[in-house]
Amino acid sequence: MRKVTIANYNACGKLFTHGRPAVLALVLALLSSACVGSEERKEVEEAKSKFAAPIEGVSDKKSQREKEFLADLKDPLKSPVGEKATEEKAAPTVGFGKKTEIEIKRETPRAPKIGVLAPITGELAFFGTEAMNGAELASEELDAAGGIKGQMYEMVVYDTKGNVGDTQAGVDALLDQKTLALVGAGTGEVSFSATKIINDNQLILVSAGSRRRLGDSGPYNFRITLDDDIAIRGLLDYIAANKKWKNFALFSSLVNDYSVRLNATFKSEIINHKLNVSHELYLWAKGTSNVSEDDMSIAAQLSKLKKNTPDVIVYSGEAEEARDLVNEMRKQGINIPMIAGEDIMAPEFIALGQKANGALVYGGFNPDSPNPKVRKFVEAYKKRYHKDPTRLAALAYDAFNMIAEAAKAAPSLRPSHVRDALNALKGFEGVTGKITFTQNREAIKEPFIFEMAKKDGKYKFVCVKDAT
Repeated sequence: MRKVTIANYNACGKLFTHGRPAVLALVLALLSSACVGSEERKEVEEAKSKFAAPIEGVSDKKSQREKEFLADLKDPLKSPVGEKATEEKAAPTVGFGKKTEIEIKRETPRAPKIGVLAPITGELAFFGTEAMNGAELASEELDAAGGIKGQMYEMVVYDTKGNVGDTQAGVDALLDQKTLALVGAGTGEVSFSATKIINDNQLILVSAGSRRRLGDSGPYNFRITLDDDIAIRGLLDYIAANKKWKNFALFSSLVNDYSVRLNATFKSEIINHKLNVSHELYLWAKGTSNVSEDDMSIAAQLSKLKKNTPDVIVYSGEAEEARDLVNEMRKQGINIPMIAGEDIMAPEFIALGQKANGALVYGGFNPDSPNPKVRKFVEAYKKRYHKDPTRLAALAYDAFNMIAEAAKAAPSLRPSHVRDALNALKGFEGVTGKITFTQNREAIKEPFIFEMAKKDGKYKFVCVKDAT
């Protein structure tokens, strides 16, 4: 195996040829010639001419694949080994991905390439860059360890720009590259806009950050994000064992569907733990029709807590609103802590300092974990990117490593072999915790529990329970 160093780009589109081994960037069309010199422009054009071809004729190739699929459905078992047949596709109409070993052997093995499908440019670039960085660090480690089955491999990056059209074009381009599997950023266009293409063509996608369940959207969709239901159950388990809180007020934002769903899960788990829901508060957006002023006011809603003040308030919205909520509670003399999801682990909330003391949240990654695997990852990430890794980077790192582990364990690089090997991984030790997949390819993993407390002279979220 050899290490492959191919031209890549930085944030302004400037081309460089060193520092990112084993990365084949299919986003070269985005590069701006204004950012580069004459020699670098020459490298850009050469790279474009070499790698732009798979992107051409995407719609025609997609249409052709659809025709082939429908034709194959008529007689899925007659094609001899090595020829294109239904066994190389896996739409729900073909057993939702279930295949015999004979059928799997009719599949054409894929290339040892792991892709990253993410918004590298545009409004969602933060999410895409974090995913790319985490996957890239894992790819460098894989390269140093000998690759996949001793073969040369590539990490292939495609920029979705945060939109549906480019995502679908990206999947087609990656299929043309015979890519084995994808690490998907946790953005909506990656998670949902290409599921049919992915599953029809047996292209494994492991979502590194999506909060929406993906498993039942196709047999080749996986998700390693911490499941909120499991996380909230773990948080309530911790509270029941370590706190004396009995009465809980619920506060949700009705303009945020994620907040509403999270609120319902919190309510269910509070009841399951035989604890009491004392208040249910809701916040409507300013200017909502046929809604009273009180229903659009944090102050008015919180004033309801002065009577029969609960032990704690549950908030299921975003960090900025959580900050305003805590400030208003303290203004009204309501001195109770907050429990929430990991969204409030943001600078604007942490800046509350002592006002937010005692707040409890669940999270999917603990960068301060004493776990040697996590320490190694954090140190390597800081050295490579000169900043702390985020949860999104950690998830992409784990997703890439799980794909590589499955590829090593599979009998071949045929899609179904690797898919089945990935689904069979039990207790995979990632930096975001131990991961096992359900039958629907959703991750089973424990949450990290954090509490707002003063440590080393400043208030921050301190991990009080590591995931095991």
